Parts: sequence; structure tokens; C-alpha cells
Amino acid sequence: MKTLTIAGLELKNRYIQGPLAGYTTWAMRKMAYRYGAGMAYTEMTSCNALFYHNKKTEDMLPREKEDGPLALQLFGSDDESVLYGVKVASEDPYYDFLDFNLGCPAKKVLKQKAGSALLDYPEFVYYLIRKMVSASSRPVVVKIRLGVKENHGVELAKGLEAAGVKAIAVHGRTTKEGFTGPVHYDAIGEIKKAVSVPIIANGNITLDNLSEVERITGADGFMIARDAIGYPKIFEDFRMKEEGKPVRERTYGEQKECFLEHLDLLIREKGEKEGCTLIRGMACAYFKGLDIPNIRLLRNALVSCSSREDYLQALESFETGRLN
Repeated sequence: MKTLTIAGLELKNRYIQGPLAGYTTWAMRKMAYRYGAGMAYTEMTSCNALFYHNKKTEDMLPREKEDGPLALQLFGSDDESVLYGVKVASEDPYYDFLDFNLGCPAKKVLKQKAGSALLDYPEFVYYLIRKMVSASSRPVVVKIRLGVKENHGVELAKGLEAAGVKAIAVHGRTTKEGFTGPVHYDAIGEIKKAVSVPIIANGNITLDNLSEVERITGADGFMIARDAIGYPKIFEDFRMKEEGKPVRERTYGEQKECFLEHLDLLIREKGEKEGCTLIRGMACAYFKGLDIPNIRLLRNALVSCSSREDYLQALESFETGRLN
């Protein structure tokens, strides 16, 4: 099994759970580690919200040592709040890398001139990263896109490396392209050739295209984000494929087991009311793609559940043929 080393810390493999706002809470990260992710990221954490002592945001910070290496991801747009966020994060003993988000294309983030919007202001970004590197108690890494409208990935990566980052995760599209259209793996490959820090490829990486992505990009690691929603065993699949072992087919029984484990972890983390609400956004994904008659009825029922008992009853009703 090939490994990935960032700032002296060797990950057990190259497959990383990427950050997903609203998803990669402690519960989802624990599931990712359970099935073999080499590292996981927190959700994006707003430096501005930390600056104004927003309790909900403060509660997003990791509260215990997790089951594998962890990158705490911050986002922001001005140096005062970002550096305050770095200060708050540096007091937290439960993460290994500090990540700054320069890749999010969500409109509500772009309106704040944060996320990938900052790529239009490279000199400010390099200044800010240098400040973060100086202030952080952990190695700083970043997640970027190729640019806002055009590909400036090589220039950006060189500037970020010079500013002191220890690894760069690259989503192979521009902000304008969002999540549609082809991923420019060749552009990630050009970035890899231009810098010496580890490069983590991101964007539509699957079991079927992994070998081709690795050949084109030469990447040191591979970030899987949205495809892990409802399928934490994806990390096990990647590891098994690399080892030349057959990948197990997705089954209803295993997906049900994973779903209930994830639900219980979310309830432990957030309480029953919030946990049961949060799992709705993943419930359909857990049972997507299964070749089972009437599985659509189960997915429809799960999005209306509000308690653990509701979910159990929906599953039982489906299994006994009482859903209609």
C-alpha cells in the first residue's frame, strides 16, 4: 500500500475524505476512518463566525482525538478574522493540519469574497498564507481550484508553496465550472510538475478512473468527497483495488448497517433531533443504486423521518413489504 507523507506525518494510504459543508462532521469522519481513509477534513469553519464567538461554529471544532490524521479547514476573506481563527484553532489539540479553503464555489461563500473567490487576488492570498504559517501551531495546507474563470493553477501553486504551505489539494476545475463538465486532470499534472510539496488530486475520482488519474496527474494523494456521502466503504474499495483484491458489491444489508451506525454516531454527536435531521441529507444516498424492487419507496420514506424510531420503522416497513 502506497503512503503519503505531509510535513513529516506519514498517512497510512493516499485516500482522503474531503471536506463537505453540512456533512463531514465528527460522525462522518469516524465512518471514513472506520473504512480506511488515510486522512479526513472537517467541514469548512468560518473565521468570521469564530471572530464573533458564534457558538454553533465553535462547536464544529474537533473535541477529541480522532481515529486518524485530521485537517481542520478554515475559510474567510480578511486577515483580521482569519488570523483570529488561526489563533482559536491553534489552541485545539485535536487536529494535525490547518487547511485554508481556496476552492469552494458556493455562491454564499463567494459573496463573502471567500473560498475560491480569493483566487482572483493572489498577492493577498500569498500574504495571508504567510501570516497563517507564522501564526499556526500546525502545518498549513490548502485546497484550491485552478482559478476563478481561467486556469492559473501553476502560478497559484508556486506562490502558495513559496508562502509556506506543506501540501496542496487541487480540484481540477475553475470556480466558473463548478461541479459540471470534465475535470482537467492534465492541469493538476502540470501543477505537480511545478512544485515540490505533495499534490492531492480532487474531482470525480472513481475506482474506474483512478489508474488513469494517477497516470495523468502524478498526484501524491487522492481526495474523495461527494462520492463518500452514503458510502463510507468507498475508502475500503480504493484500498482493496490498489492491493489487487476484488471489491465487494454494495448490498442492502451492509448499507443498512452503515446507515444505522452513522445515524447513531450523529445522535451521539448532535442529539437525536438534530442528528435525525442531518442524516436525511444522506439517507437516500445510502440506498441509491441498489438493484432492489421498490427501493425508491424506502428512499421516499426516509426523508420524512424525524426520530431514530421513525428510521427503524421505515426500514422494517420496507423489509416486510408494508411501504406503498
